[in-house]
Amino acid sequence: MTVRVRFAPSPTGHLHVGGARTAIFNWLFAKHHGGTFILRVEDTDQARSTRESEEMVLDDLRWLGLHWDEGPYRQSERLDFYARLGRELLERGVAYRCYCTEEELEAKRKQAEAEGRPPHYDLKCWIDRRDDDAPHAIRFHVPDTDDGRGDVTIDDLIRGEITWRKESLGDFILIRSDGFPIYNFCVVADDHDMRITHVIRAEEHLTNTHRQVLIYRAMGWDVPQFAHVSLILGQDRTKLSKRHGATSVNAYADDGYLPEAMLNYLTLLGWSSPDGKEVFTRDYAIEAFSLDRVNSAPAVFDQQKLDWLNGQYVHAMSAAELVPLVRPFFDVPWLEEGIDVVKTSVHRLTQFAEALRFVTEYTPPSVDRAFAEKLAVELRANGAEDYHAMVERLKAATGLKGKALFMPLRLAITGLDHGPELVRAIPLLQHASESDPRVLSPLARVERCIA
Repeated sequence: MTVRVRFAPSPTGHLHVGGARTAIFNWLFAKHHGGTFILRVEDTDQARSTRESEEMVLDDLRWLGLHWDEGPYRQSERLDFYARLGRELLERGVAYRCYCTEEELEAKRKQAEAEGRPPHYDLKCWIDRRDDDAPHAIRFHVPDTDDGRGDVTIDDLIRGEITWRKESLGDFILIRSDGFPIYNFCVVADDHDMRITHVIRAEEHLTNTHRQVLIYRAMGWDVPQFAHVSLILGQDRTKLSKRHGATSVNAYADDGYLPEAMLNYLTLLGWSSPDGKEVFTRDYAIEAFSLDRVNSAPAVFDQQKLDWLNGQYVHAMSAAELVPLVRPFFDVPWLEEGIDVVKTSVHRLTQFAEALRFVTEYTPPSVDRAFAEKLAVELRANGAEDYHAMVERLKAATGLKGKALFMPLRLAITGLDHGPELVRAIPLLQHASESDPRVLSPLARVERCIA
């Protein structure tokens, strides 16, 4: 069997990290098995779906490096296909025309509620079947329970055996009276037509599975294997939402996270590598990924771990590699040297601007005047290039050493009491001042302390 999987987002905004994790699992599963990763846009919700949102989702997938093999297919362009299948279900006698109005259906729901019954359809149009042209929906008839045909059992590849009883479900709509198909019908029709072998999706869709398997059976189609991935929770163990911070892939890109780090982290949300490795390449993930290592328990989104992981990727890159990635957030002539000086203290691309603020901004600190004057003499005579020789001469000139020397030296030159190593920060300031008029040289800074 050739593996064929699909990721099927609804285009209502940027890609949520939960959807991104589902896309990653599908993509890795396809690549691991040498299969096909299909992109399908489920855009039949006319009120919420837009082509602009679709392009946002596609951009987010491209940013993550999840390139699809087929698609994007759009459900809104396949309405004739769904209509034909709806007619076929009518001809098979497993679906029927439902002429009930919304008002009638609402009244039935309220009556069932008042009587303590499940709000299942009362079978009025099944019992009194018609086939005239009055406005109607197409409704699926759930088989009787006597022979068990209305029951559904699946062997979920993540959750094991799951069973739904016929009594949990009433007859349901396939195609609305406006001609638009409902989600459960579209999904089955598309998955069969696209020869999907494995449906890897979020556990919220478990409640849809009963309906979908019944449609597969009614059409005489093979049922794909299902794998329902757990929810992603915030630190407070509630479903991840905007109140926990950024939740869209685009927001994390704007915050300076790297796509490789994001893919690495989201892969770890619910999946564990065979050797316990936490920082790994895309190729490693493809080679190691399997559904039997996906946990059915909810995954907790840990922002600190994401920051740490992103930092590992930043620190492993050269300054030259980082320059084009940092430039959209912070653009200066001396960027490569600046990145090289501070990158080990940075976890996100957006943090380089703050880490290098000491170069572009300087407020004269309170420093012992006698020390500042001796430092100025040293810089005028010998410049700032040979840091170690400068330190030795300052020791001799001031009689200071250790913290008593290095604290005022750092403060006078950088304006800060902490920061990157002075052996690297001082040459950076000197070189930056030669190409950027906003930057004061080490000597100009010390002279401001004296003034």
